[in-house]
Amino acid sequence: MFTYLYACFLLLLPPIFQNGSPNPVMHVTYGEKQWYLDLRHAGFDGIDPTTLDRQKLHRWFAKIAKQINHNPTSAHYEDRQIVPEKSGRKVILSEMDSWMDLIHLYIGKKVKIPVEIQRPKLTIKELRKLKRKLLASYTTFYNNSMDNRSHNVELSAKAIDHIVVMPGEIFSFNQTVGRRTIARGYREAKIIVKGEYSEGIGGGICQTSSTLFNSVDQAKLTIIERKSHSRDVPYVPKNKDATVSWGGPDFKFKNLRNSPILIVSEAKKGYVTVQIFTSK
Repeated sequence: MFTYLYACFLLLLPPIFQNGSPNPVMHVTYGEKQWYLDLRHAGFDGIDPTTLDRQKLHRWFAKIAKQINHNPTSAHYEDRQIVPEKSGRKVILSEMDSWMDLIHLYIGKKVKIPVEIQRPKLTIKELRKLKRKLLASYTTFYNNSMDNRSHNVELSAKAIDHIVVMPGEIFSFNQTVGRRTIARGYREAKIIVKGEYSEGIGGGICQTSSTLFNSVDQAKLTIIERKSHSRDVPYVPKNKDATVSWGGPDFKFKNLRNSPILIVSEAKKGYVTVQIFTSK
């Protein structure tokens, strides 16, 4: 019965595809972009769909998808200026794979690639709402006559400024601030190593992480990782500090609230202030 129905289907095809000539070509499009594939390169004899090498055709589809796919980008801040969100897109490969079952219907035609538009997690409108409610604010003081240390404090404070932490997301100070190197602008200043003072690149940034910790603690966010220095530091009360080093201790917290939070950080004229905001 199937053989009879399939034979009837072939009779309905244009003659040029019944004998495999001209070449059975697949032509897919997305916007102004176009891709072609001679299906003989995927084993197709022009008549019997079972001769099609499905894995080869899927790999072709997947290569096209890589050229089209891109992740959505949430609205965010750069130097305190809002950068608009961008939608993402993702090719629906499962739908393209289903074309193989009735390949004759797609030969010699322009076929639009099925694409799903992906919404960013945060829009401009939602981002602007994040400054409506102050959850916490904490300030510490530093000696701004110590040029190198002050520079490191100010550079690290800028690195965490206007960072959004989405619900369920874990913030890592080390990952956000990045490696402290001379190439990235950090300078040599006093650090604490095993209870003793020494000199190291990025000395002073623990004041930024400690100020952040106290603000986060005040906002009652969930602390994931926090370690105190091996000796007391002058800028926060005892056991209220958060030491950090690249490849070593980190300060991490998790946003378990239902809405995103915004970190606003500034260091200047001897003051470091970190505020935590959210929407009402």
